[in-house]
Amino acid sequence: MFIKTALGQDVTKQIIFDHYGVTQGFSASQVLCLKKASNGLLWIGTEQGLVRYDGHNFKTYRSNPFDTTTISSNYLKKIEEDKHGRLWLTPLPNLDIFNSKTGSFRRINKIQSESDSIKMVVLTLKYDYSRDVMWIGTNLGLFYSQGKEISFQKVIIPKKNVNTGIRSIEIEKSGIIWLTASDGLWRYDPEQCTVRNFHCINSNFNDGFLNSYMDEKNQTIWIGSWLNGLLQFDMQTHEMNKYFFADSIKLQNGILAIQKSGFKDEEDLLWLGTTDGVKSFDIKQKRFSNFITNDYNDIKGIPGVGYCFERTGTEGLWIGTNKGLHRYDKYKQNIKFTETPLVKGQKDWAFSDICFESGSKRDSIIWFNVPYNSFFRYDLIHKTEAPIPVILKPYCENTGPHTLYQDSEETLWFSSEAKGLTGYNLKNKKLIIPKWKSKRNPMPKILKIKEDEEKNLWLGTTVGMYMYNRSRNEIIEQAEIRSFLEQNKLSNFAFRFTIDPKGLVWIFSTQQRGEIDAIYNFNPKNKMLNLFSGDNYPVLKILKSLEAIESIGKDKLLITSYNGFCVVNTEGEVPKFELFETYYGTPLGIFKYIINDNKGNVWLSGDNGVTRFDPKSKTITSFNYTNSYLGMNAVPELAFSGKTKTLYISQFQGLNTIEVEEFLVSKSGNIMLSEMKILNYNIDTLPHSGQTIRLDHEQNNIELRFTNLSFTNSQNNEYQYYISSSKAGWTSMSSNILRFDNMGYGSYQLKVRAENCFGIMSPQEFVLQIIIAPPFWRTWWFNGLIMTCISFIIYGFFKFRDLQREKMEKLRHTIARDLHDDMGSTLSHIRMMSERESMRKDANQSFKTIADKTAEVMNNMTEIIWSINPKNDNLKNILGRIQEFAIDTLEPLGIEVNFEIDSVPENIKMNLEERRHLFLIFKEAINNAAKYSKAKNVNFTFYNEKNKMTIVFDDNGIGFDPLLITRGNGLKNMANRAKLLNGIFSIQTNQEKTIITLILTK
Repeated sequence: MFIKTALGQDVTKQIIFDHYGVTQGFSASQVLCLKKASNGLLWIGTEQGLVRYDGHNFKTYRSNPFDTTTISSNYLKKIEEDKHGRLWLTPLPNLDIFNSKTGSFRRINKIQSESDSIKMVVLTLKYDYSRDVMWIGTNLGLFYSQGKEISFQKVIIPKKNVNTGIRSIEIEKSGIIWLTASDGLWRYDPEQCTVRNFHCINSNFNDGFLNSYMDEKNQTIWIGSWLNGLLQFDMQTHEMNKYFFADSIKLQNGILAIQKSGFKDEEDLLWLGTTDGVKSFDIKQKRFSNFITNDYNDIKGIPGVGYCFERTGTEGLWIGTNKGLHRYDKYKQNIKFTETPLVKGQKDWAFSDICFESGSKRDSIIWFNVPYNSFFRYDLIHKTEAPIPVILKPYCENTGPHTLYQDSEETLWFSSEAKGLTGYNLKNKKLIIPKWKSKRNPMPKILKIKEDEEKNLWLGTTVGMYMYNRSRNEIIEQAEIRSFLEQNKLSNFAFRFTIDPKGLVWIFSTQQRGEIDAIYNFNPKNKMLNLFSGDNYPVLKILKSLEAIESIGKDKLLITSYNGFCVVNTEGEVPKFELFETYYGTPLGIFKYIINDNKGNVWLSGDNGVTRFDPKSKTITSFNYTNSYLGMNAVPELAFSGKTKTLYISQFQGLNTIEVEEFLVSKSGNIMLSEMKILNYNIDTLPHSGQTIRLDHEQNNIELRFTNLSFTNSQNNEYQYYISSSKAGWTSMSSNILRFDNMGYGSYQLKVRAENCFGIMSPQEFVLQIIIAPPFWRTWWFNGLIMTCISFIIYGFFKFRDLQREKMEKLRHTIARDLHDDMGSTLSHIRMMSERESMRKDANQSFKTIADKTAEVMNNMTEIIWSINPKNDNLKNILGRIQEFAIDTLEPLGIEVNFEIDSVPENIKMNLEERRHLFLIFKEAINNAAKYSKAKNVNFTFYNEKNKMTIVFDDNGIGFDPLLITRGNGLKNMANRAKLLNGIFSIQTNQEKTIITLILTK
């Protein structure tokens, strides 16, 4: 083995980087190790513990000495993931295993033998996925654990001093293991149990190797050392080459980490974390590029000492330094910058009206103007001004340019303050000076030029619209447009216009002293004009201050303004305006210049950079100096090269370029739930899409954090949600955080979808079923229990009432029986004795009086006994009793009694008082008829209707005048008793009849 030494030259490559610090939520200062997990999350080892990053939020896991389920220490040097979803960690000096699903750590206490007197320090980890083996390099040698079961075995490597430790591990597909240590590079074949050791020359076997990167395809191992720089080891020839990025006498050449980016155009590039910052090494050119910066806000460099890298296939290369977390994102390198200095050393200028000179190779010669200065010709390949033809120079230099345009005849048209309109044909090298024939003198300022399909040039000016006639070489005013403007009181400004594929000229104007924007179109064939004002099209009022208009396809125009932009569909007779004022709730701001590329995209320049709009998907992607290499020129002018398919963006003293064919767009990852917080709910594992969570009614305050695992400009990722209880449809989220407060009980289906910064939707929606149980007092069983209790109470109440009624009926039976048996027999005996004594010839008249009174008492007693008896509670018996009394009272007097009784329901019951009142009302009526009416006929009628019962008693007697009756309480008592029955009582009487009516409600 021999060694070659080479000192690399420091060359800087143009790249922009992302930085993550306190502003982005990353609180640690040092990133010691990195691991992109299989589920898409990034795990970061820091001096402050283990940190997880999901593209939006950082979450830190710190050590708690009183909780053995936390990480054993906060200083984390290495992370590996196995196929079982576990993270193996080396919190100095220990080994922990982390379950990312539950968030718990397992501290591994036993790896070394109890006989080892030196405390073990875990230095490195390497996972062999194909063999499911975790290799562990320590200061006491090499260990491994195989399979899901965690058990450790020590590997005895012959000839190797275990005290020199193992710093890095590389594994060939064949199973051969390469180890780096302070005593060189070791090749260990576990099957053959053979060992070989390789050293640097003149290292005295103290090589100080720290890390390695194996390129098995090229049979090369790259080794980073503490003092010997970068070493290249050929695995076949065992040749070792050494490369220093600086003079080793003046500066330490320590290489702390080595990795490849995995980008297609960087197959021969190594990324190095060094003691002098982050660098790259070109394997073929043997040259270093330096990316160190001392400014944390400098996106073109990386601050700090390089500690680690993590290569991903989705978001590029993650970089860890002692100054934080950084990322080299290939999707943010789409925009390049080319410096274009002018010979005269002018500094405060930017490109305007860029035209690609026809005939130039790959559109490398451009024409442009610097406002208020001159027209220029520029060579983009040599980055220098190109000579302007002598004949044309007077029309270019210091002429005060207005605009520049190249037509299909390869003629450049120059409009300037000093020279007016001038043409120069690139093919025949001749000047064209158009004739100006108009009453207006001098020629107006021509601010925009556009060619139609018939090769006419339309000239927009501040005083109307003109057209250049090639055959006559004349500029002709469009009189119809001027007349139209005057008629509609519109501004004469006509320099903001375009021509659509149908040949219609669309022009902006203003009306009412410039307060309301308007659009009108002009058909050159039939000279017809149509006006579309803000009064009839509210969109124009919302846009406010229209800036530019261009055709973006068949029947489609795009208008930019101070308040977003809109797409105009001109297919029908009436144009339809589609407003783009905001995007996912974020205001879009000011737009001006418009250009189409060959992919169907529309590029717009605004006050905050450049925006790409896809008319088909209606997605919007914004680029500015914070998320790309775009310069800081506000509202830059745009140009597109059809030859190179390149978009040019004007900047100060330079051009940004985007190669549209090579434009890289990142895919949107699957949406996952990265964090969930629920009031009074202990979360063991986060649910996956399609799962269901069941909550109590008190667990109704929910916070959900989502990620689509799209790290490129993740602040521009957009999220929407839909919940089944809402009628609003998909709703935009202001961030990746979704909160629900005081959710009602029930079943909800939540759907979330996301779009990355390039407008690419996630391949699937995240679906979560949320079931919130009702409080126990709203459950069916509780309601059933309550209903049962109420039923029992009601049943008990009615049962108690029935028992009381039965008890009362028994009492009434007893009273009736006792009255009948005791009182009745006694009164009968008294009556019989009185009657017998009264029949004597010398009998005292008092006996007859006693007999009569006793008979009366017996009658009353009979009524009382009848009313007390519960058998007579129903209405049918009451009516029968009234009938009996009427017959007994009236028929002996020769009065005919007629009854008309409807069917009486058996279920109509009346209590004692009600029976008594009803009977006494009609008893009084019958007695009055017998005593005073002198009637021949009496009618008693009962009507049973739906909601009421009507009882009528009438006679054909002489009647009476109720006002003349002053003695007695009969009528008053009848009315009072009817009131107590809640009935309606009435008496109708005259000299021929009397009618007494009682109406009772059921």
